[in-house]
This record gives sequence, C-alpha cells and structure tokens, in this order.
Amino acid sequence: MLTASMTQPQTPVLPWSNAMLSDLRHAIRAILRSPVFAISTILTLALGVGANTGAFSALNSLLLKSLPYPDPERLVALYETTVDRKPRGVAEQNLLDWRARTALFEAMAVYQPRSFGLTAADRDPVTVIQTGMVMAEFFHVLQVPPALGRVFREEEEVAESRAIVLTDHLWRTMFSADPSAIGRKVSLNEEPYTILGVMPAGFEYPMDRVLPDAFIPLSRKDYCCGRLGSQDAVARLRPGTSLERARTELESVAGGLAAEHPDTNQGRTAGLRPLQDVMTGTRREPLFLLVAASSLLLLIACANVAGLILARCLGRSREMAIRAYLGAGLRHIAGQFVAEAAVLSIAGAACGFFAAGLVLQFVPQFVPSPNQTAPLRLDAAAFAFAAALAMALTILLPVAPTLLVVGEWHGSRGSRSALRGALVVTQVALSVVLLLATGLLLRSFFRLLATSPGFQTANALEFGIGLPEKRYDTTPKEIAFHRELLRRLAQTPGVESAGAVSRLPLRGGNIGPAGPFQIWGANIPIPQRPRSWVNTASPGYLAAMGIPLVEGRDFSWQDDRPGYHRVAIVNQTFARTYLRGRRALGTLLDVRWVSDVNPLGVTWEIVGVVGDTRQANLDRDPIPEIFLSITQVGMDGGVYVIRTRGSGNAISSVVAELDPRIQRVGVKPLHLIVEASLGSRRGAIRLVGGFGLLALLLTAVGIYGIVAFRASERSREMAIRSALGASASEIRGLVLGHGLWLAGAGTAAGVAVFLMASPLLKSQLYGVGAADPMSMGAVVAAVLAVGLGASIAPSRRAATTAPMDLLRDS
Repeated sequence: MLTASMTQPQTPVLPWSNAMLSDLRHAIRAILRSPVFAISTILTLALGVGANTGAFSALNSLLLKSLPYPDPERLVALYETTVDRKPRGVAEQNLLDWRARTALFEAMAVYQPRSFGLTAADRDPVTVIQTGMVMAEFFHVLQVPPALGRVFREEEEVAESRAIVLTDHLWRTMFSADPSAIGRKVSLNEEPYTILGVMPAGFEYPMDRVLPDAFIPLSRKDYCCGRLGSQDAVARLRPGTSLERARTELESVAGGLAAEHPDTNQGRTAGLRPLQDVMTGTRREPLFLLVAASSLLLLIACANVAGLILARCLGRSREMAIRAYLGAGLRHIAGQFVAEAAVLSIAGAACGFFAAGLVLQFVPQFVPSPNQTAPLRLDAAAFAFAAALAMALTILLPVAPTLLVVGEWHGSRGSRSALRGALVVTQVALSVVLLLATGLLLRSFFRLLATSPGFQTANALEFGIGLPEKRYDTTPKEIAFHRELLRRLAQTPGVESAGAVSRLPLRGGNIGPAGPFQIWGANIPIPQRPRSWVNTASPGYLAAMGIPLVEGRDFSWQDDRPGYHRVAIVNQTFARTYLRGRRALGTLLDVRWVSDVNPLGVTWEIVGVVGDTRQANLDRDPIPEIFLSITQVGMDGGVYVIRTRGSGNAISSVVAELDPRIQRVGVKPLHLIVEASLGSRRGAIRLVGGFGLLALLLTAVGIYGIVAFRASERSREMAIRSALGASASEIRGLVLGHGLWLAGAGTAAGVAVFLMASPLLKSQLYGVGAADPMSMGAVVAAVLAVGLGASIAPSRRAATTAPMDLLRDS
C-alpha cells in the first residue's frame, strides 16, 4: 500500500499564517462549489447574528451605557417615604434644608414637568411645549454646560426671573438654529421670557417618561407647597462618597426635620438610589426579554447551520476518506472545517450587521424611552459585538463535523443520526420556548383588549387646553372660561355631552397616591394620613366619558359654586378602601386643597360615587381617587372630552371664538389613549412573534433534513421491508413516526425549559399564568403539525420508490 510520503513530493512546512491562508483559499473554493449550501447557511446565520446585534445595540444604548453626564456614578435620585414606606417625591422646602445641612452632597435640586403655550413672535400661533421646571442648581447637579449662551442662576430663580433655556431640538425646529435667538423674547402662557441659552444635542432629562422642549426656573411661590410637596429630586455626591455614607447622612438630617416639624414631617424619612437605575428601570425587563428571544433565535440558527454542515460533511465522505488515505490527520481536516466556518461566519455576520438595523427600528415600539433624544443606531460597539459573534461561530460550528469524522474513523456510523437528531431536538425545544412566549404575550394582549378602562371611547373626542396665568389669574376667571366654553360646545350641532378634567385616565407612568386626606374629625397627623389621587372635573365630564354614576349625583354649575358648600365625588375603589362600614354619601372629607377661594380647613362632602377607571395602564388596578369640581376649585389646564355624533371639525373654531389667543387645539379620538397604553405590548408581540415564526421555519427545515437523511440511511431496511410485504402506508408510518418523535421530544424539552425560565416573563403577562393550558396546547399542536408536515415529503418518497431501486441506491 502506498503512503502519502511515497506518492507526493516532500514540501517544506509552511508558516502558520501561510497555512491558514491556504486553508482559507481551499475553503472559499469549496464553498463556491456549493452555492445553495453557502447562501442558505449565510442567510440563516445573518438572522441569528442580526437579531442579537440589534438586541445588544439596544441594550448597550438604553441600559448599559453610562448616563451622558460627567462622573455619572456620583448622581443619585432622592425620594421621601411616609408611613407606608413607599418612595414618593420630595417637598422642595425639605430639600432646601437637606442641602444646607448635609456635607456629602455637592448639589441638590428638584424638578417637575409642565406644559406651556409658547409663542415665538407676536403674531405666531401658540405651540404647546413640555418644559422642565427646575431649580438653578439642577444644571450644577448634571454638570452639562449649554451649547450656546448660559443657564439661569440661583438668584434669578429666587427672584422669579422669566428666563428660558431651549433644548437643541426646539432651537432647531422653531428658531431655525439661529444663534441670534439668544436674548430674544418669547411668550410662555402670554408671559414674556428671555432665551438665555441652548442645551447641547443629546442632553437627557433625568426622567424616563418625559422629553422636555425647554427649561424654566421652578417657581418657589407656586410649586414649593411648603413641606407637603412631591417633586422629583436629583443630587450629586462629593468625590469619594459612597452611597451608604450619603444615605446615612440624609436619613439623619431627615430624622432631625421630623422632630422639628412633627405636623408635616413626622414619620417621613429620606432615601436615595443611583440615577442610572431610576432612568433605566422601566427598560430592564423588556430589554432582557428582547435579549432572551434573540439569543434563542441565534441558538436555533446555529443548530440549523450545524445540521447543514453535517449533511454537507456526509456528502463529502469520499473526499475525507481520500484525504485521510493521503496522510491528512484530524488536525488538518479540522483546520479545513475551521477555515470554512470562518468564511461562512464572517459573511453571515456581515449580512447580520446590516439586518440588525431593522431590529433597532422596532425597539422604540417595544421599549419606550422618551428621554432618548437620538435615534438608536449601530455603532462601533455593535460592530465589535458582531465580530465577536463571528469569531465564536468560527470556533463552535466546526465541532459537529469534527465529532462526526472522529466517529466515522472509529466505526461509529450511528453518530451521524445521533448528532443531527440532537441538533433538531434542540431546535424544536428552543422554538417551543419562543412560541410559548409569543402565545402568552398574545393571550395577555387579548385579555387587556377585553379589559374595560372604565370609560367609553366610541364617538368621543378629546383635546388639551391651558389658560395663560396673565389673563386668567384668579380662580373665578378660570371657572368662568370653562363654564362658557362648555356651554358653547354643548350647543354645537352633533355634540351630546362635553366635560373637562385635569388628568385623563390611562395617562401612563408610575401614578400613585398623591394627596393626604382624612375623614373629617379623625385628627390624624398629616404625615400619617391615608393618601388618594386627587383630580378635578367639570359637570358633564362623567357623561362625556361614559363613566357610570353608581350612586349620588354629578357636579352642577347651579349648586356647586365658589364659596358654597364644597362637594366631592369618589370612585368605588376609594369607597371600598376607606369607607368600609360607612355610607359614602354625606361623608365629610378633609382634603388639603388650598386656593384663593378655598382656605385651609374647609370640608368636602361626598355627593357621588362613580365607577373605577384605570388611571395608569390597563394592566394596573384602579387606585383610590377623589374628584373635586372645577366649579369650586378652577382649573388652569386640562383636557376636554366631547361625545359627538359628528366629526368634531367645529370644535377648534368654537375655542377660537371664545379666546382667539388661546393655544392651538388638536382634536383626537379618545380611543387613541387606549391604543397608546397598549403600544409597548404590541411591539413585544411583533418582535418576539417575528422571532418565533423565523424559529419555526428554521425548525421545519431542520426536521425535514434529518427525516430525509434518516430515510435515506434506512433505504436498505425499507427495501427489505417492502420486499417482505410491508405496505406503502407502513413505510410512510415509519418515516412520519421518526419526524413526530423528533418534534415530540423537542416539544417536551422546550416546555420544561420554558416553565423553568417563565418567571422572567412574568412582568409582561396579564391575566394568564406561565402554564396557561390554551397557549401550551396551541404551541404543542403547531409544532407537531410542523414536524408532521416536514416529514410528509420524505415519507412519500420512501413509500413510492420501488424496492429494487432502493436496494440498488443503497
């Protein structure tokens, strides 16, 4: 027998780099000889790499990347707690005392959002903008200098200076990026403000639910509310200060204030959290779900590609035998597999990198992030991640064919089917996990669609409005405006009812109890009083919204006038929570609502109980709510709701006729607020569902491949069975049974894995459990059907081929 050394001339050993280049050249030629294999493999890898690169890019930009401020690790969010120990906002006066009495904090500030009507020039229309009302020290805390001009100073804040700092977006859209805008006068709610500066592009507001257009000084006169206010607060620690030391000092100071001011601060303490956690907290769970789904898709793609490589390797068994005969060892053959895997992985990662951009387009629907001013883009970190995936695939993909070659050399031909079967079962199991997640998300979504928000959206419109303080500077003037506008709206053809409210339901965010109250005469210290959300509404609001009046009466323009007997309406949750064993109607409440017509200490009589509405989101239970009438407390800004049989085109003109200088009115269908509350869930279903369908498609291809391969391996057995009298249906049953066994084994494994990992999905579910039988039944049936469908063609081919042909082919 000739050996390799006798049949080939001796050649010098190539350096490692030259040998690698030689392997790559051979790999490229070998792959080009199989274009179908190359295209299918590259596209499959592109799906997995693209999904994971997009998920990583979103995770890095929205969660892992440091906040865009100098020394972000020194930034903390401050909060207060009361007797219920739940974090709430900070009273401005308390924060001023914290600032004066602490030594470990470099700066502190409170801030809050509010909408204003902005007029850039005298004859320009009013544009509604979101402002961040902030202390001057707010900019010292974040330490981001303006791109143009300057920010306002503390003495300007204390003096109630009319100053405004624009965001880059507002400066470019409304002022055409004109540098001469600095020093120009604009009007906010008809009050003159001077533009001091422009913040740089990409400046982020430290609140995950609001994207402001400008910043103005926070009025201490109007918003400090003594020691009972509730505003967001942020602080910067001094260099070298740990969170524990700062927390201990803050708690000590808060304890001293509780002793000094027992009427307002008793039972209140203070706390802090890293600002990074606060700004990214709502993004964590949806982003982790995205990463988990994309990782499963990558594993499925890898299993599919490994199966394709094994099939190709079996087709090259003659080539491998000749290589071994000529003296090629396992290292040389494995090196060839690695080179081919490198070519395929690099090509797949390159295509996947561009496919990742498509994933990023869906992320904002799935992970809302208002303060993310710049759109998500692929960057150098995403490119490095895709390159790392290509390197990992280069190492992992050659493992299966190398194990197959080792098994063949040791005479273990059963390793062919075992390896491919294990890969297919793995594909099925991972696909089941993705499909179960999709099924549960869909079930949750439909449960939410069936959940009543507590009001009727059909034939209802809404629009927001704000009253300029300069002309509507007293509560009676506000009341007169709303009364006249509602009267005119009610007389508009087609309008059935109209009303106004401070805050509509389903407004999103972490809404929580906002104001202390007590049953009149209870004499509970203010810090220990129960808390309820307090809203203001007009007569007719309940009818316009379709909120049922359970007992009592609605507010009235005739009976509920300023200075008369004060009245309130509560929702059913309030009555169940705080009025158990007591008749609601006639109960007197002590609600701290102070204005120019409502002095401290007046009582509010409950005259009605209404049905619950979902104040935050459809998946959040209603909270206790008290409604006060705008006929007695006024309303400087809110939302109008009109129930009409018409189109609502005349509404804007009705508002303009009453006050031509009021802000522009944008009328929208009321059902849009329900759809907006479901937006992130729709995004989750689209993204995870898309991954699940791709996974199911890859799984079908994998099952088809292994069943067809196994049928060809057993062709001799099939021929003998046929020759001995086995019918075509029996032959088909053997092949179909193998496909169903693969699908069944993978399904069982997938269900087990999903049940173990289901707690990660809990926050995204509503009204269903992880072991929901309907979802599981549907997924199991779908996967078994796919397994059966993928096995039909191989079974038909095996059953219709003549026995002599099978024996000859085998």
